[in-house]
Amino acid sequence: MAESVDAPDLKSVDRCGRGGSSPPAPIIHDDFLRRGTFIELLREITSAKFPWYFPESPGEPEQYSNLLYYDHEFSKDVTPKLKRILSSVCTNLGAISVLRIKVNATPKNAPEQAWHKDWEISTPSKTCVLYLNDCDGYTEFDSQRIDSKSNRAVIFDTDTLHRGYPSTNDRRLVMNINYFEK
Repeated sequence: MAESVDAPDLKSVDRCGRGGSSPPAPIIHDDFLRRGTFIELLREITSAKFPWYFPESPGEPEQYSNLLYYDHEFSKDVTPKLKRILSSVCTNLGAISVLRIKVNATPKNAPEQAWHKDWEISTPSKTCVLYLNDCDGYTEFDSQRIDSKSNRAVIFDTDTLHRGYPSTNDRRLVMNINYFEK
């Protein structure tokens, strides 16, 4: 006699069809940085002197960006003041090591991003999306939408599927930090 097998719980199957437990829900922190620190960060990033680059690589979303920190090095675009601010951000996160810090400026009405994971490595790591302005853009997860609100941080596992939605009323400014936590 054949043994009966229960049907899989569909909530435990991810978008790629693999079984397993669902990733933990993103954690939202409003007023993530002290007001003065956030204003300093915003002034640095929105300064007319701050350089933005438009990557034209296949698969990249339609947005301007600046890779501020990668492979244990700050980019040449990072001023001493911005280094101090980024250090405060990482301290607030409880980061013990940082993989990458990047800022993105997505023009209004740009195409939505494809579903993606920020990083897939064997050591558990985190992503923080820090929203730098209020707009009607958002970040979407499988069952949750996080609105872009100035000085809001959303923290999640780097291997969590998500995508960004552009704004229709303003450009969408975010900082992405990928890191290992304490």
